[in-house]
Amino acid sequence: MPSITSDLGSGKPLRSASAIVASTESGQHLLKIAGYSRTKDFPTFQRRRPQLAHRLLPQRPELDLYHRGKPVPQYTRGDKMQMFHHLTWWGYLRFIKREELEKSDYLRDDSFTIRLDFTVMKEIETKDIDVDSGATPPPLAVAVPPSDLHHHLGDLLATREAADVTFEVDGKAFPAHRLLLTARSPVLHAQLSAMESTVLRIEDMEAQDFEAFLHYIYTDTLPEIDGDAAVMLPDLVAAANRYKMERLRMVCEDKLCEFVNARTVAAMLTFAGEQQCHGLKEACLQFLEDPANVKEAVKVNNGLEHLSPSALKDLIAKLLDPRHNKAASQRQGIVK
Repeated sequence: MPSITSDLGSGKPLRSASAIVASTESGQHLLKIAGYSRTKDFPTFQRRRPQLAHRLLPQRPELDLYHRGKPVPQYTRGDKMQMFHHLTWWGYLRFIKREELEKSDYLRDDSFTIRLDFTVMKEIETKDIDVDSGATPPPLAVAVPPSDLHHHLGDLLATREAADVTFEVDGKAFPAHRLLLTARSPVLHAQLSAMESTVLRIEDMEAQDFEAFLHYIYTDTLPEIDGDAAVMLPDLVAAANRYKMERLRMVCEDKLCEFVNARTVAAMLTFAGEQQCHGLKEACLQFLEDPANVKEAVKVNNGLEHLSPSALKDLIAKLLDPRHNKAASQRQGIVK
């Protein structure tokens, strides 16, 4: 019941106020289809029941092809609010033609990604509003924008305003801000705190790698890395380990997993062992679980000659694992 107030004997009317609040929660799910060519033998147009809600709740879904971190407008499908429960399904029978997908840049290394954005309506609530305070009740919801601190710090790096230290890397100068650098890396903190000079020479990085490294320090994100620029990722992993920046290492490691294929898997598996990249190592071993991938990797890598002894040991252990043998047999239809 809404609250009711009155001043007995004052002649003022009874007053009450309430609000009906219909709030929402939003989220997204990324579905990566790896090994696309091996899915062609399976029937299409099969229904997949959504696992997003276990109760009868209205949802507004949107499905789109996801490429280089962004949705592809011409392959984005949205819908009005839907009521989901365990007996209902939702989707599109025609999303993208196979021939269009196979000719496009969206299919890379035999994989592509679909993103599902959804908004779930919460249960409608009724809330009382205090009318005795004499003040206008505040808004029930405030749309707080996302943090833009990284934009401001990125501008600080770009303008070089108030820079008080300069890095010399591969013949190029990079002005920066000592206080910010010491806050981001304990190794840089020790180096910069001990030096009296305002110039620090970096010998073990190339200029473009160090520029991306600084960009991450200031913005907590990597610059857009795709195609040829991906060759800097291993150097950034090494820099992250050297300067004890764990999140940077994990960001680069996650990005490297996207480039695991028959041509790169041997070198990446060796690199993962050297740099303690456990997630990348597991991605390489999972790729090599498929006998077809092993055959192709051996073919393009001259017998996997780039594998280090420790990487070869990890691969042999994986292939001898009974769980791997069972999974491989199931894929080939031997175990039913």
